[in-house]
Amino acid sequence: MIIGIGTDLLQMGRLRAAYERTQGRLAKRVLGDDEYLVFQQRLGRNYKRGMAYLATRFAAKEAFSKAIGLGMHMPMSWRSLQTLNEPSGKPYTKYSGALLQFMEDKQWHAHVTVTDEQEMVMAFVVVSYGTPIVTTFDPQNYLG
Repeated sequence: MIIGIGTDLLQMGRLRAAYERTQGRLAKRVLGDDEYLVFQQRLGRNYKRGMAYLATRFAAKEAFSKAIGLGMHMPMSWRSLQTLNEPSGKPYTKYSGALLQFMEDKQWHAHVTVTDEQEMVMAFVVVSYGTPIVTTFDPQNYLG
């Protein structure tokens, strides 16, 4: 059963300007530990690719907060939701802290997709109730 749907459209230039204005602190504040590790790797290889990663993760968090109907209020926080990728490229969500407990208590599960094209990124999230789709993927073993 679908609980909620959220979407977010973001202009990469706005996020890039905020990242540069905060001298990179924005990424530390918004990204979870696993996301930050992937971000650093991508940024090191290609600045534009790193910024696209940061922007898609920011948009996914915004879309998710809309899908659960709370906005950016507890138990939702920037770092409590991570959007990671399986080796196939398929994105999945990982929760921590109060958000993990909230999602488990309600038996809610998020399905997420993100895309970027030149200066725009978009994220789309569907939150459903029922049996979760389990991933056994460990992001520490793959940093793509």
